[in-house]
Amino acid sequence: MIGLKRNLFLLSAMSVCACAFGQEKILTVEVENGWKNGKTDEPVVIRLDGVKGLDFVVRSADVTDAKGERLAYQLDDMDGDMKADELVFLTNIGAKEKQTLKLKLSASARKENFTPRVYADIKLNDKADRYPKVTSIEIPQGSYVYSDIYHHGAAFESELTAYRIYIDERQNIDLYGKYYRRLELEKTGFYSSPELQKERYGNDVLWAGGSIGCGSFKGWNGKMPVNLDSVAVRGQRIIASGPLRTVVEVKDMGWQYGDGEPLNMKEYLIQYAGHRECEVSVTFDAPLGNQVFCTGVQKVGATPKGTVRKDGLAYSWGSDYPDMGMKDQYPPEAIGLGVYVPEKYIKKTVEDDLNYLFVVGAEGKTAMKYYVTFCADKEKDGFHSAESWFGSMDSWKDGLDHPVEVRLK
Repeated sequence: MIGLKRNLFLLSAMSVCACAFGQEKILTVEVENGWKNGKTDEPVVIRLDGVKGLDFVVRSADVTDAKGERLAYQLDDMDGDMKADELVFLTNIGAKEKQTLKLKLSASARKENFTPRVYADIKLNDKADRYPKVTSIEIPQGSYVYSDIYHHGAAFESELTAYRIYIDERQNIDLYGKYYRRLELEKTGFYSSPELQKERYGNDVLWAGGSIGCGSFKGWNGKMPVNLDSVAVRGQRIIASGPLRTVVEVKDMGWQYGDGEPLNMKEYLIQYAGHRECEVSVTFDAPLGNQVFCTGVQKVGATPKGTVRKDGLAYSWGSDYPDMGMKDQYPPEAIGLGVYVPEKYIKKTVEDDLNYLFVVGAEGKTAMKYYVTFCADKEKDGFHSAESWFGSMDSWKDGLDHPVEVRLK
């Protein structure tokens, strides 16, 4: 009898566990594109804390379209508590089209085998040349690790383009151009060897020098951009590395900016599969006052072309050596740069000897968002002149201004 009771107790406990981990919630997702043009690989991002009645930790999901085909998805833990906060999938949707999809959320973990379409990493530049990957790194004021991090900071890519952001006071966004649409960083590490170059792998295509680079976020002293050189703790973290988007967090805690209280700032750089642009979300832990900052694009080469517009677009085109110390290995590269800043953040536009700039602010708010993009002339399927690059900017901006509407039922 004792053995029987013990077995019944174990069966009961197992049933409770199975029930808990077998929890599911089924939803209908309506996606509507109100824009005049169709969209390819359009992101659909669902905040799980906004799903009514969801009372379990989501560990897997099924996203099914109207034809019954299962779509790739991604679950991202944004705050580092080991619980998914956002679910992401991509959809191709026509102009003025409405789509209805089925979403099943589950508490049961499941290994997925979706094809990776993006990649991100931070690697150490160790003496044994093993270059181990790390998830995050933090350094106190006065510590310099720029040369100790392989490719000098976090790097990330889609099939079209790749970026890195320096882990020093400049925090410049640097660019990697490709010949072909594929993932390359895990193989090249941002630095293609002569052998890989012969196989038409890409490479760094921008020399920023003392400029704003392409969409870097900096302070503003009333005359020019200023670096983030008085930060108590600086850090970077890979939040997500695919299969559909990368998310990189850049942290600047205790930034003594001006005469006020130090700022605690985090930037989130997000790139989606199938997209050449990078979304930059800048957040603060308290509402901003009248502080202003700046971003924009640099003037490239000796004869640059470009402009900065009051409607939020800045773009440029030019050719220059991407690495001034290795001119023999890396000849001049023609590239196009672009930044889009929503008008509500713009205080004024500035053109100086090096840059096309926006001075930005968000008084009373804790966040602002803008977008960074670029092209390399070397791309097989890309832009090959200033005219074609500049001609694409308005449509790019218009598409960003008209994201799809998402409704859960």
